Amino acid sequence: MDVDDFILKLADNDASKNSKRSKKYVSDSEDDQGFTDEDDMDVGSDDEIDEYGPDLYKDEDDRRRLLALPEVERERILSERSEERQRYLERLEVRKLLKGGRSREETTRRSTRAKGSSTSKALSELTRRREERKSDRSKRHRRYSPSPERRSRRRSNDEFDYNQSDEWSASEEEREDKSKFDFPSLEQIHHAGFTRQMMEQWMYAPFFEKTIVGSFVRLNLGAKSDRGAESAYRLCEVVAVKPYHKVYKMSNGVPCNQGLLLKHGKSEKVFEMTLISNQPVTKSEYDRYKNTLLYEKVRPPTVLQTENTLDAIKAAKSYVLNHEEVAAMVDRKKQVNGQNTNIAMERAEVLARLQHAQAHNHTADIRTFSQRLAELDALIDSRQDGNNHNNPQRVWEEINKRNREKDKIESQQVELKLSEERRKAMKLAIARQQQKEQSMEATSEDAAKLQSAVIVVANYEDLIRSAGKDLQITLLD
Repeated sequence: MDVDDFILKLADNDASKNSKRSKKYVSDSEDDQGFTDEDDMDVGSDDEIDEYGPDLYKDEDDRRRLLALPEVERERILSERSEERQRYLERLEVRKLLKGGRSREETTRRSTRAKGSSTSKALSELTRRREERKSDRSKRHRRYSPSPERRSRRRSNDEFDYNQSDEWSASEEEREDKSKFDFPSLEQIHHAGFTRQMMEQWMYAPFFEKTIVGSFVRLNLGAKSDRGAESAYRLCEVVAVKPYHKVYKMSNGVPCNQGLLLKHGKSEKVFEMTLISNQPVTKSEYDRYKNTLLYEKVRPPTVLQTENTLDAIKAAKSYVLNHEEVAAMVDRKKQVNGQNTNIAMERAEVLARLQHAQAHNHTADIRTFSQRLAELDALIDSRQDGNNHNNPQRVWEEINKRNREKDKIESQQVELKLSEERRKAMKLAIARQQQKEQSMEATSEDAAKLQSAVIVVANYEDLIRSAGKDLQITLLD
């Protein structure tokens, strides 16, 4: 028996018991007829596990195998896996209801008979959600705003055959109200999406934040590690507009100091608007986003949300700015651009002076410029996301960063001091060597002079003797 039929059967049994509660119960054994042996079927063993990841791939080998298949075949397999995961989660929910509901109803049957069974209520709710999901699948290929003729054609061509008499017994208006809480289709996501061009056009408009919050964007995460230059994209929901820690320029050259707080599953982070794509979301990106929400058990967006975002976008396109709003937009642009230029120029100048002081070992200037550079960095950090400042991890990152910069400056100062000492020691050694060489040269010159004097005296003695005279000569030091 399929889990759909099983859930509906449990709900029918519960309804039949409610209709008989006005009658007298013959015995306590008759109260147990709500769950017979036939109903207590095997809805899945406790050993079942979800073998697929959030992107519906088992592992890298399975990913490569499916990517090698044609796109139609790959999308069919991923769709089957998604439905298999949904059936698995519903079987777990039914088994939990059966296990917890029986024990409660056996012990409190007589005291709670008038109030009804909590398990039966849960089964009814589960049945209602199943019916709504089936209704969503039957409308999967319809247009975003279908005409009555298309709606009728879709009804006649519906490939899902499940209790059609019960489904179409309700009015069309009731079904449309329920569909507003379904998961939006790919086309509905596309209509409720924001592109980078729209942000460049409206980011200084007074209605920008109100319009973009709740919409969907296609975020560029950079090149894939396994695909070379091909970029990876993610479908994200815009949660808020936040001040960004630096001023950057959009593709049209307009400066911007704001970022978008984006959400994908449970992950949230502030990104630059320059990373938003102008291209529409693909089917694989849409499926990954949907499966991630299911895998991480995050509350999904609804059709009603996309309709509200679409209405806000239409209102923004027809909005007419007055003179005061235009003047405020121009002043804000000038302020952002001038603010960025002044701080950037001052920081570059201080950094250049700090490097010059370090090169010439000017300790006082190094201390002054290092302090000013830290103040400018703190001023830049003060414009960052306020939530990040309240985050302990962010605080420790800032402390570690500043400590690393301080250690770097101190190490440079020590290195300059050691270099100066080595230079002085080398200069002293050279001076001593020169003095030694000069001393050796002086000694050699004195010896040469003495030898010359001895030769002169010897020649003079020979001259006197040749003249017949005897001369005694004593050399004095």
